[in-house]
Amino acid sequence: MRKTVLLLAVIAAMIVTAGIAAPRPSNVSIAHGMELLQSTVVVLSLCLAWLIAAIVVTLMSAREVRYSSVELRASALHCFALGLVAITSFVLTAIALNYLPSVIGLPLLIALGVFAIVAKIYGAIAVFHALGTMIAGARSRQALDRRRWLRGDLAMVLVGVLVLGALRLIPVVGTLIWALASVFGVGTALATKFGRREPWFLAWRPAQT
Repeated sequence: MRKTVLLLAVIAAMIVTAGIAAPRPSNVSIAHGMELLQSTVVVLSLCLAWLIAAIVVTLMSAREVRYSSVELRASALHCFALGLVAITSFVLTAIALNYLPSVIGLPLLIALGVFAIVAKIYGAIAVFHALGTMIAGARSRQALDRRRWLRGDLAMVLVGVLVLGALRLIPVVGTLIWALASVFGVGTALATKFGRREPWFLAWRPAQT
């Protein structure tokens, strides 16, 4: 009995000593942990929003998304260069519109912002599709016919969203990857006219008499 009490006393003393000697988390580390948790929640919420948007757009315009994905995989450098020029043009145009009277400049600025947002969203979904196809796409028609899962445009988009969403959780690196994806996406959207491959403006033809 005495040995048991002595053993318990020694264990209790060790626990107390360890608790006193153990480094306690400072307010700075707690605040850093809370900031990290909040940023993770924000990133996951954004990824969920992108997932919903990707599903809706792909179900509505699967053929256009697929055409843009093919263009991105075939001419990646062209899409990147076009996207870089387009984003730079958007910024410079927005700065120039600020110097116009509000009656003229504000509607044009709103129209430019809406167009840029639409191009970014559609282009990002095309990037999701291209990435998913490169990762999980079938190498041949026979391999695709043998599959029961991971087939179709929606499946490729979902794979791309999950991969880029996981990369987005990496600090700094994830932000850079998504920035590059945005450049590729905007360039792809403009290069393919949002997957329709139609001229931006109607071609003028003289009336035939």
